[in-house]
This record gives sequence, C-alpha cells and structure tokens, in this order.
Amino acid sequence: MKKIILSCLWEMGMFFLSLSLFASPRPEEVLERLVERVVPDLRHKIVFRVDSTLKSDFFRISKMEGSPACTVLIEGDSPVSAASGLNWYLKYYCGSSLSFCGDRIAVPDSLPLPRTPVEIDAPHRHSFYMNYCTFGYSTAYWDWERWEREIDLMALNGVTTPMAMVGAEAVWRNTLRRFGYSDDEIGRFLPGPPFLAWFLMGNLEGQGGPLPDEWFGRQEALQKKIVARMREYGMKPVFQGFFGMVPSDLKDKYPDAHLISQGRWNGLTRPPVLDPSDPLFDRMAAVWYEEYEKLFGKADYFGGDLFHEGGLTGGLDVAMAAGRVQRAMRTANPDAVWMIQAWGENPKESLLKGLDPSHTIVVDICAEYWSRWQERGAFGGFPWIWAHLTNYGGNVGLHGRLQAIAEGPVRGLKDLAAGHWMAGVGTAPEGIEVNPVAFELGFEMRWRDTVPDVERWISDYARRRYGSSSEVVDSAWRIFLRTAYGTYDGSRRPSESVFCAQPSLKGQNITASAWSQCKIYYDPALFARGVALFLQAAPELKDCATYCYDAVDFVRQYLADQGREAYYGLTEAFRSGDRQRFDSLSGRFLGLIADQDSLLTAHPGFHVAHWLEQARAASDDPRIQDLYEYNARLLIGTWTPFLSSVRDYAHKEWGGMLQDYYLPRWKGYLDYLARHWNDRNTVLLREGRSALRQGDAEGRIHGTPALPVKPVALPPDDRPDSFPQETEWVRANNRYVPDTTGNPADRAVALFAKYGPQQ
Repeated sequence: MKKIILSCLWEMGMFFLSLSLFASPRPEEVLERLVERVVPDLRHKIVFRVDSTLKSDFFRISKMEGSPACTVLIEGDSPVSAASGLNWYLKYYCGSSLSFCGDRIAVPDSLPLPRTPVEIDAPHRHSFYMNYCTFGYSTAYWDWERWEREIDLMALNGVTTPMAMVGAEAVWRNTLRRFGYSDDEIGRFLPGPPFLAWFLMGNLEGQGGPLPDEWFGRQEALQKKIVARMREYGMKPVFQGFFGMVPSDLKDKYPDAHLISQGRWNGLTRPPVLDPSDPLFDRMAAVWYEEYEKLFGKADYFGGDLFHEGGLTGGLDVAMAAGRVQRAMRTANPDAVWMIQAWGENPKESLLKGLDPSHTIVVDICAEYWSRWQERGAFGGFPWIWAHLTNYGGNVGLHGRLQAIAEGPVRGLKDLAAGHWMAGVGTAPEGIEVNPVAFELGFEMRWRDTVPDVERWISDYARRRYGSSSEVVDSAWRIFLRTAYGTYDGSRRPSESVFCAQPSLKGQNITASAWSQCKIYYDPALFARGVALFLQAAPELKDCATYCYDAVDFVRQYLADQGREAYYGLTEAFRSGDRQRFDSLSGRFLGLIADQDSLLTAHPGFHVAHWLEQARAASDDPRIQDLYEYNARLLIGTWTPFLSSVRDYAHKEWGGMLQDYYLPRWKGYLDYLARHWNDRNTVLLREGRSALRQGDAEGRIHGTPALPVKPVALPPDDRPDSFPQETEWVRANNRYVPDTTGNPADRAVALFAKYGPQQ
C-alpha cells in the first residue's frame, strides 16, 4: 500500500512538473528574457507590466514609483506593445539602434527618464511582416538562433501578424500520405529548401528536390519553436491556407478530379488547382487544416493566393471558387481570416465578390510605389494593410522610398474613402538584411498617425546608429535622403549593379534581371559627395560595427555607380570605333569589379560565404550539405537549371561571387568585342537580333506580342555563352572565406580614394 501511495505521489509530482515545464511564461517573464538576450545591461533596471484590460495597442514609458531612482516602468496591453515601448525607450532615450544589419547599444549608468509618462497609441491594429519570397531569398536555411533573433526584432518593432511558413512542407507530406502518396511521389512534388516559397505561391513544383527525410524533422521542430515564441509575444502567425494547389499527377490517383491547369511560370510547370467545387477539395482541405493544427496548433490567419502571377481560371466561377476556399478555412476555424496579397491585378474583383470581408484582409504589398488601396477604393470595401516591399530578390543595392514610407500609412489612415477600411501597416520585402533604415522607418509607422519630418528623423537615426553627433555624418545622411533613399517617379526597386548584368551592348537599357534596370534616378555626383562626407568620420567611428557595415555599403554603391559610367562609356566607344577609349574603359570596368570583390570580401555581411555556409550548416551529412548548397547557389545564380527569364533575378553583389561568377563572363564578353573590333557592325546586328528574341521570349511569358525578326545571313556566331560557366559555378561546392584581417572601413576609405571624384 505504501508503495502504491508513493508511486501515485511520484506520478502526480511528474504531472505538475510537466505542467510547469510546458506552461506559457507570464508576459513579464517573456519581456525580461528579451532584455537578457538583447540588452543584458538593463536587467533589473526595467520593470514591465502587461495588462490587456486597459486598452488596445499602446505602450507607456515612465519612472517606476517607489523604486530606486533609475528604474524604468514600461507598460503595454501585450508583450509586443511593451517590447515596442522598450525599443522606443532604447532609441529615443538611450540613443541605441538594433537591426538585422548590426546593433549599437548604449546603456548609460544613470538611465534617462521621461519628465512625464510617455504614452503612445498605435493607430493600426495589425503590423504585418514578411513576404513568401522572404522565406526563399533570406530565411531558407536559418537555424533557431537566427530565428530567435528575428522574432525578438519583430517584437521590438511592433509586429503583430508575421508570416510563419516554416514547416509547411511537413504539412504537405502528412496530407499527401493520407491521400495515397508514397514518400517518393511526395519527393517529386516538393522542391528544394529555398524554392518552397514559390511552391507555396503555386509557381513551381519539384525544383531542387527531393528533400531528404531529415529536413522535415528539422523544419517541424524549428517551426514549433518559432510559433511558440511568436505566441508568447502575443503575435498571430500567418499559416499557409489550402487554396486547391495539388500535385500534377493527382489524376493518377483520383481520375475524376477536376483539375485546372495553371500553365507555366518562367518555364517551370505550375501545379494545377483542384476545382473548389469538386468534392475532393473539401476532403483535402479538411485534412490539410487538421494536419497543420496537429503539428503547430490552431491559427486564425492564413495566406495563399489563387491565380498568382498569371495563374489560369480555366472557366471557373472565380467568386464561387474563392468562397469555397474561404469556407474550408472557416470550417476548420470559424474565426479564420484569409490574408490575400495585392500584387499585379490580384486580387481580382471577381474573386473578392465571393469573400466575406469580415474574414478577409488584403495586404497591399508595394504601397510605397503603387496606391492600389486608393485606386480600388479599399478593394471595394475590404480591410486592407498598407505595406512597403522595398527589396526584390534579396538584391544588394541602396534603396528605400523613405518619404513615401513616411507619408503612405498616414495618407491611408486619413483617406475619406479607404481610411475606414485600413487594418494596419506592413513590411513585405522579398529579401531582408539590407537597407536597415527603410525597415526601421516602416516598422515605426505603426505607432505614428502623422507624417514625421523625415530629414530630422534621418539625423536622429544616424546618431543612434553610430553613437555620434558628427556633423559630417549628419550631412552625409541628409544627402543620402535626397539621393539613394529618395522618392522618385519610376524608381520602384533598387537600381541593379551593372557588374551583375548579363554582358551586352544595351547601354542604358541594360538590366541584371528581366524586370528592373541598372539606371539610377539620383544625382551620382551628389551621392559621391555624401560618401566622401561619411568617410571623413572613419578615424572616429571605424571601430563601430554599424559604421563599418554602412561604410562598405555606401562605397559598394559608389563603385557600382562608377562601373555603370565606365560601361556606358565603353559601349559608346565600341559603337563609335574609338579603340583607345574602349580599351581604357574596359580595363577600368574589370578593375572596378575586382576591387568591388576586394571591398565586399572584407565584410562577412557582404560575402557569399554567409549564404552558402548557412545552407551547409543545416545538415551534418556531406551529401545533404551538397544538395542544400546546390539549391542555395541555384537560387542566386541561374535560378532554374535551364535558361529562363528569372536568370540572375536574385543576383548578389557579394564578395566571392563577383570574382568567380560575374567577372569571368564580363571578361569573356569584352575579349569577344575586342576580337571583333573590325567587324563591329556584325556584332551590333547580332545584339539587336538577340534583343528581339529576348523580347519574344518575355512576351510569351507576360502576354505581349512577339516582334517580327527579319532574317539576315550572318557569319557563324562565336559570342561567349556564359550559361555553361554559370551552371558549373552553381554545381560547384568550393569553400569561400571572407578576408577579415583588416578593418572594413579602412578598405572602404582606400577604394573610395582610388576611384573618388578627384580621380
């Protein structure tokens, strides 16, 4: 009897211990742990109070009454709100700066306190974060340490509704197994890690796969940590909804299934869509949401877009189809909200007609450039989010329409027609870990209902980021606001570096990717003046990590601008027959690429090793490491294993890659032009014909008519084809190592002196 009692007591003790281990921590504990991770010097100096009964979406900063003189009290209705209050205090009282491009944290011995309590109410309920593409171009191989850091930054910046797409492949595997699919068949459907983002958008299947079995376990465990931490902060993660995308071979198992072909996307086969009126749709949707909840718990928000980037309706009643997709979500969770991207012509009016606005939010993901929310009258009366995109393809280039980012959310809020429907603000980049200034301003707009003085804001930003009131740095940033970070008509995305472009004689029409441009919209001489001013502070600030990062980035942009001018000059010299000028500028151009590589190799944040080593670190098995690295290289190189319009879309102006990927193809091309100096007309004729063929190929993808090409007999074409060389780089696995022997700011100063305006 005694043994039985002891056994029962032991079991009860283990039960209560397990409850304590797995119980959610108190909100104040969550915030105290945030302080320990981010600003440990503030431990025991900050007191948090979270009370959701007071009011919604606010924080308050004040002195803790009845406490030691330097104790700060931060209150909020949720952990996210209180964390935002902490960040506000760090920025505007301690002069600190935190970002995914480096921190500069300053904690005075005697903490500054507001004279009177500071209380800020958010005019926006939602702060949406990320984009499907972010999970390909940036987060594909992140581990928990990197995700923990990002979620902390989300909380500090007031993010309430982040996309959480990690582990969706595990849901797909579990779902398809229940519909008779073997793991081999599933392996042919699911793509490699960085391509899962476009898979979830319905753009492709299978590329870069099959995924090894260990990947599913890794991502499942990772997502459980991610959503647990998001929920601790009070965030509402956005999961993937089921909108009908299915494997292309579904008819082999369900011959009566009504599938709508989605055609091709940049040469890749798109998965078909299962007709939502087909009885199989509801069965698959029910299993999908059941498997999702089993793995990661219940969610209230779901993403997923029908007919994304050219999808085909196939005669469907679009309103009916959309309504059934939403009905399936709400069958799984009556409170479910479908978050739909406004991109291109989507969401079409016919689709929105089938939806319940009270369970829909439209995220206008490039509102800093287009005003779809305004042009479409809040999308016909739907809750909508103003979101800036800012980055494309994870490309490296200074960009951020700062004035538009400051003005847009306020315009939306005050718009007489659309303001009533405005549900929040958002940051929806294709890639991150670039241009931190644009993201900081964008996040901060959740807490502002008036337009800030951006010139004053940028001065405060510079002081926080470097811990200096240097006049030259302040003057430099005011110039950057009027140049690289200006808001210009036509400047939607970062100007691409000509170093990363496919070699040609297109001159000012040259691009690195098919949908952008290499031209700049700002005055390059004024920008150079800004860089010169910024570098004058190097003796004082070169030991500051954030200053070093920005010094490299600004000089990188300057060298890219110099390369653009050299390229324009050498193409003009070729056309005009000025051999001496052509040779001189060709040498300068190639030298600039080599020196750009040298500059970027000096900083790990601008080096290809950072990306490739993340991929390899995702496994301990050398064969799997090679697979992950192949996928990582494919994405930033040719994008597809065959020649397609997305070649170089994710180009990276990174150390190592400039030397081995971009420089050889430019050298080969310039050598080709030099060999054919006496036959320049033939070269130019070939270039024109190539441009027409390219326009024809892109027209077949985007629906524009092909251009007629008049046949002309030409000598055999010996233009260098760099695609085999690029493919060889993609399939290689040579190691890259940054050169960290010197100070990156010193190298930036030296290279600016070499190519500076006086030269």
